[in-house]
Amino acid sequence: MRKCKVLFIAIVLMFILTGCKYPTLEKAIAETIPFKVKEVLYKTKSDGITIVLYTTKAEGKEVDHIKDPVLGVSFFEGNDEKGWKNDGPNGWEHAESETYSIYNENYTKYDDKGNVLKDIYVVFGEINNETIITIEIANQETEDYKKAKMIEKDGKRYYVGIGFRPQVRALNGNGEVIPQQ
Repeated sequence: MRKCKVLFIAIVLMFILTGCKYPTLEKAIAETIPFKVKEVLYKTKSDGITIVLYTTKAEGKEVDHIKDPVLGVSFFEGNDEKGWKNDGPNGWEHAESETYSIYNENYTKYDDKGNVLKDIYVVFGEINNETIITIEIANQETEDYKKAKMIEKDGKRYYVGIGFRPQVRALNGNGEVIPQQ
């Protein structure tokens, strides 16, 4: 009986000390994103944080008309050895656009004194114009554009990039800028 009590206390302490961590990133995605993830489109690491771009179904009476999947991004901390934790924010975005959409999500982590430890800006969206070949991003107030990651899934095209309050532009095959509409 004493061994069972000790084992029970050890298990409870393990949960308390590790918090709500999951053994794999896939399990953390499935269990902690507050929406049903239809498909994970892309995963990348930045400053020790894993950024996950995914599609989900729009939820809510005011968005019943949206039938296509919408885009969301979440931020996870950890690894398979120590466990994974969804460090928020969690949400999805949707805007009608004939060319391409632009969504921004910011992840900021503070220490107990309010100092910024991590500040990650993610820009992402869907590409709807066939003539768009490249999406580029540049940090705020610069003209140093770099290619965003392009993703193709099920006949749809998406992009994601990381920068400081990034600005976005789309280019056709001739390098001409295509305005967002």
